[in-house]
Amino acid sequence: MILQNRFDLLLEALAYFGRRAAGRSWHYMEQRIMKQKIPPAPVLVQVLDQLKTLTTALDQVTNIEETELQLLFGNLEGFPHNTIGSSSRAFFLLYPLLDQCPENPQLFAGQIAELDSEQITWGIASIFEEDLPSSRRLSLQEFTRLVLGLAAPDSTKVALLDLAQNYACTSIQIMEHLVPVLNQLKAQEALLECAAQTFIRYCEDLPQADFFTQFSRMRPDSHTTYTVRPFVIGADTNLTFDQAPGQVRFYCGILRRELADLVSGRTSAQDQVCELYRLLGDPTRFDILCYLCGHNAYVQELVSRFGLSRNTIHHHMNKLVECGLVQCTVNGNRMYYSLDQETLQHFLQRQSILFQKF
Repeated sequence: MILQNRFDLLLEALAYFGRRAAGRSWHYMEQRIMKQKIPPAPVLVQVLDQLKTLTTALDQVTNIEETELQLLFGNLEGFPHNTIGSSSRAFFLLYPLLDQCPENPQLFAGQIAELDSEQITWGIASIFEEDLPSSRRLSLQEFTRLVLGLAAPDSTKVALLDLAQNYACTSIQIMEHLVPVLNQLKAQEALLECAAQTFIRYCEDLPQADFFTQFSRMRPDSHTTYTVRPFVIGADTNLTFDQAPGQVRFYCGILRRELADLVSGRTSAQDQVCELYRLLGDPTRFDILCYLCGHNAYVQELVSRFGLSRNTIHHHMNKLVECGLVQCTVNGNRMYYSLDQETLQHFLQRQSILFQKF
């Protein structure tokens, strides 16, 4: 595992607009934490205060109408809901291009306009499709076929097709709003570093296996090199992207561990068993879990096996991953799911202890 202490300012800017479009302010997170009725860790309180200060500074340089905010940075329907707009037009277009953003953001929109259209369509498709050509090029005809096959509203399909055909104009429109935020983030790098310092210090000597156990439900692949970077404005979010065969970049929310500890601290053994019963009370999720007892599986395999849409499978898998019964491994553009035997045994032990009380 390679830990990089620098931030991807373009990703931070996208997350800023995404949170704003989703209405997920830091005050909103604070209110949800207070409802847990358990005092949060001091570092959690401190970082939230720093994030509020940072957001105030970014708000001062932002001038965008609500309609345009939702159009460019709001999540498209039909994809799993998220707090940072990672299902938005801006995210679909720019996330695969993060490594290509130059120091001068004003030049970026022009560089996007000059990219081959087949590179653009491959990048957009990589957000929702795993089985893509290794050439990292995708014809508009093949892209159209993939989009039309999505289990998503027609308005979302139209938005993706329009994005692929008019990416040059759309990128200019998006960058007009991103540039002042990027410049402000550059000016506020000291605050970013301060917010992320506890995360970075903790991870510096952390073995790879321990990192993924504590910060993610993802199981690392032994043949893959992971480059981990702190994600500040996506403090509660993890993102991965396949850079090249055997290389995955992992953006880790700097508060993931503290938020997970907060949740586990309020959950009794009885609550945990009850929650797992509730999750597995869904016949589809139970069938998927039984299927994973025999072998690993990736999304398209589960789609074919159960005759469900990709979005429905993602919904069920997210639930199973969140509760810890399933872990995922990134291998190229595919994410493989497998049963977490350790968590399953822990659940069975808790269940046994719980019912022995009666």
